[in-house]
Amino acid sequence: MSSHTLYDKTRDFNKDVFRNIVSLRESVDLFDELTEGNERFSQIAVRAEMRVKEGIPAGMIQRGFHYTTAISYPFEVEPFLVSRYGNGSFGVWYGSLDLETTIHETIYHMMKEELRIEGLNERIVRERAIYLVHVRAILINLAGKEKRFPDLISNDYSLTQQIAERLHKEGHPGLLAPSARYPGTNLAAFTPEILNNPRHSCFLTYSFDPRSLTVEVERRSGEVILRHQFS
Repeated sequence: MSSHTLYDKTRDFNKDVFRNIVSLRESVDLFDELTEGNERFSQIAVRAEMRVKEGIPAGMIQRGFHYTTAISYPFEVEPFLVSRYGNGSFGVWYGSLDLETTIHETIYHMMKEELRIEGLNERIVRERAIYLVHVRAILINLAGKEKRFPDLISNDYSLTQQIAERLHKEGHPGLLAPSARYPGTNLAAFTPEILNNPRHSCFLTYSFDPRSLTVEVERRSGEVILRHQFS
């Protein structure tokens, strides 16, 4: 591997990217388990919560929720997870430069995860949330190098983990890389410091049929925006 040709491009990145995470379309009553459905107890709990929130500037709680959900989670909760650019010793945050790429990336991993269930033959429905997150950083740019370095999009993560480990140790904040699931570009961040201004964009529903290996993605009920069949 020639490090000169692999690491010879950088990009001054200053734009929004798409973050695609597991979510729920409808909120749930967080006090259900405590109140056991008792309406009077629920009202008491809500009033207590409102008292706790008194004095907190408007929007701070919502901003904190979005930041934790869309940005900080991989660094605070999942730094041990192994992924394409993560060897389990540091957190990696993934986003995509376009919506189609992030959808194809996540439906592949959804299918892979669900098929681990023995005897699965029923349709599986999963809900996800799309966030826009602004990224400002000088990034190592590996996009477009997959022809010369095919292991960038291989299911063997040996090369990509070596790349990320080196860049992380050298203090680089992240990289741009070709998607292995769609002709698009992904962004891998090694620090939350380059990520800011998370805003919710939309909800998506993934419906996976394990018998036909087909996934349908809906933005709203009955509005299929993508249908993909795995070969």
